[in-house]
Amino acid sequence: MKGSRGFKIIFGVFVLVVFVVYSYLRISTSPHSSDFDSDHAVVYSDVQAVLDAGGTMEDYYRSDPRFADILAQQDAANAEAAADAAALQEEPTSVAEPEPTVDPDSAAGRATAKGLPTPPDIDITSWEYVLVNGDNSIGQYEPPELAYLNQTADETDIQLSYNPNRCAVDSRIAQALLDMARGCKEAGYPIFLSSGYRSYTDQDANFQRICANNGITDGKDANGHYITMPAGCSEHQTGLAIDLALRADNIDFIRPEFPYDGVCGRFRALAADYGFVERYQGGKEGVTGIAAEPWHFRYVGRPHARIMCEMGLCLEEYVEYLRAYPYPERLLEVRGEVYEAEVGFAGARDTLGLPDAPYQVSGNNVDGYIYTLWRKPA
Repeated sequence: MKGSRGFKIIFGVFVLVVFVVYSYLRISTSPHSSDFDSDHAVVYSDVQAVLDAGGTMEDYYRSDPRFADILAQQDAANAEAAADAAALQEEPTSVAEPEPTVDPDSAAGRATAKGLPTPPDIDITSWEYVLVNGDNSIGQYEPPELAYLNQTADETDIQLSYNPNRCAVDSRIAQALLDMARGCKEAGYPIFLSSGYRSYTDQDANFQRICANNGITDGKDANGHYITMPAGCSEHQTGLAIDLALRADNIDFIRPEFPYDGVCGRFRALAADYGFVERYQGGKEGVTGIAAEPWHFRYVGRPHARIMCEMGLCLEEYVEYLRAYPYPERLLEVRGEVYEAEVGFAGARDTLGLPDAPYQVSGNNVDGYIYTLWRKPA
């Protein structure tokens, strides 16, 4: 009994010690008011007053001077960040581009050099009266479409697919050229279509070959006249020119035989009726800058071919002559067997209304336009 009682006393003392230690630890680890930051302590009654008035916790913080400075700093930082983001989204300031340099070989450059108005952006080959020579290049121009004709007019179809065995020309003159060749054939003096369209690359090769064969470098003879044109300055590149030859077994394709008498002479009498003119006549070398080529014909269309033939004008002279007929104040009247027309010139910057009649307008590749107004014959 005594042993059992002693055990109970010892166990009771042990439990008491454990309780005392536990109580001490609880008290030492419990939070005290001194642990709080009194400067930023939230007073429940103040918060509840703001909420009861319909406000939010943000309203409470902003109304309390202890938090106002912190929130103001945060607002300023947010505003700065927003401004930076907006700046990144702004379009960059446009920088003025320098004025483009005018190419002295372009239509605008040539007009400026002559003190003429700069022509508008027009197709310089639109199209029949485009002046092409040593002073007026067409660069690397290509006709919009080529047509291929039988060189003897024995076959009268017009092909639009490439055919190296036929004569290529601008498709817009194919019918007129075919009609002329057939008309000559039916009249008993057939002609041969020797050479038509020549590309910029082909003309350059032709120029280099003829220069080498003649011991020259600029394409000119001893008199300073071109016997071959640099690439970009040949009418063959327009597709509007054709070299003709007297039909024979052997034909010189560089300088085809096409005299002024006999069959060829009779052809010349008819060429203008189909819109073609002999482009480089003897005696005009000082104007064209090109040695005489009796075989070289150029399409200019009716009625212009008839005017040029009757007045003995080459294309350079004709372009200048038409300046005396400013459209629409004063027009040159032309009458043929099946047509009547009025022709006039307009400067590149003239603002003109379109006529109330069938018409055609072409750039002259220098400084303006040539107008053709078609009228029904009386």
